[in-house]
Amino acid sequence: MRSLRAVILILMCGVFAGQALARDGQMNVGIVSLATGGEYDIPVAVWYPTAAPPTEWQTGSGLIHATRDAAIAAGKHPLVILSHGSGGSEFGHADLAEALASHGYVVATPRHLGDSYDRPEGRFTDVQIIGRPWQAVATLDAVLADKRFGPSIDARRIGMAGFSAGAYTTMVMAGAKPDPALYTAYCAAHADDHEVCPAGGQSALRRIRPGWNVPSDSRVRAAVAMAPFSIMFDAKGVAGVTIPLRIYKASDDQVLRNRWNTDHLLSLLPASVERGELAGGHYVFIAPCSDGMKAAMPFLCVDAPGVDRVAEHARLNAEIIDFFDRKLPKTE
Repeated sequence: MRSLRAVILILMCGVFAGQALARDGQMNVGIVSLATGGEYDIPVAVWYPTAAPPTEWQTGSGLIHATRDAAIAAGKHPLVILSHGSGGSEFGHADLAEALASHGYVVATPRHLGDSYDRPEGRFTDVQIIGRPWQAVATLDAVLADKRFGPSIDARRIGMAGFSAGAYTTMVMAGAKPDPALYTAYCAAHADDHEVCPAGGQSALRRIRPGWNVPSDSRVRAAVAMAPFSIMFDAKGVAGVTIPLRIYKASDDQVLRNRWNTDHLLSLLPASVERGELAGGHYVFIAPCSDGMKAAMPFLCVDAPGVDRVAEHARLNAEIIDFFDRKLPKTE
């Protein structure tokens, strides 16, 4: 989970060069910002199809291809919640959000306060482990209640996708139940995994709100988990996951070791669960970086020789769209 330290610096601005990947769709993309309100008051970017003319604008050093405050296209649209990694922001996977929106999806990308670039203080506590799913629930509630979007969303066609800690969040929303004791046990056995266990073998999740439990929400009907943080799941914990899943791993993940995370999770799930893989390390799932960010944050942005992140994302985005098209089909 070092998506962590340096992602705090780059995902705050959505500083990516790869958003043009989304332009293979047939619809233009709109974007608005909203706040969930209530106990889990977080900022959310909402991306959606629109008939308005396309515009481009800068956020940080990245280019967004979405028209601000445009009217949503007519009709009923599926909704996807897209959850960023630890230390990220609502712009962390802008290329995927644009790609989905250009294919008719409403996409809500929350900024997980307590585990975001500007508010990282909840890391390795229940604010991260339990708060994130509650924020996903709040995001879903807010978008469905919003006068601009609620009437245009087909509430029977709701999906979720996430990366790293966001993939963990996605699995919880899909019905998985984490066991914090498994985290303590993992760190005791793998004290050298400093990405996950900052205090080595003595690492344990701090409980700030005793008695706080993960939510139970059955509205998500299909889910995609990219490089999921999975050491807190066991067979009992995933027994309640019955919705269609597609799970991705990075071929050379040195941040969330595949044996104990993605491969471990897949070993607990039915063989029918769809699987995908990107060439490269953990951060290959982050949208292609601008040249400036490649220079400033090479470990996040520069892939191993032979890894083409732009091409990998073109394939990834197309596969995720295809998955949701198949698993969230129109019922009319």
